[in-house]
Amino acid sequence: MEILQNHTCPLCGQPNACAVAKHGRHDVDCWCAHAKIDPAALALVPEAQRRQACICAQCAQTPPQP
Repeated sequence: MEILQNHTCPLCGQPNACAVAKHGRHDVDCWCAHAKIDPAALALVPEAQRRQACICAQCAQTPPQP
């Protein structure tokens, strides 16, 4: 699987702190592996950006209001 160098949250535009994107490897531990991500947040990611960029920890817990 190709690692995309997307470092910006598609919901708020802030850094997403994705360790995989930062290091360019899948064998690194990322905050999202241990987080409970609100399904409503994932639903807000625009279709074109799904599976292309990670959301940030803030949006994962409290999605921005549309």
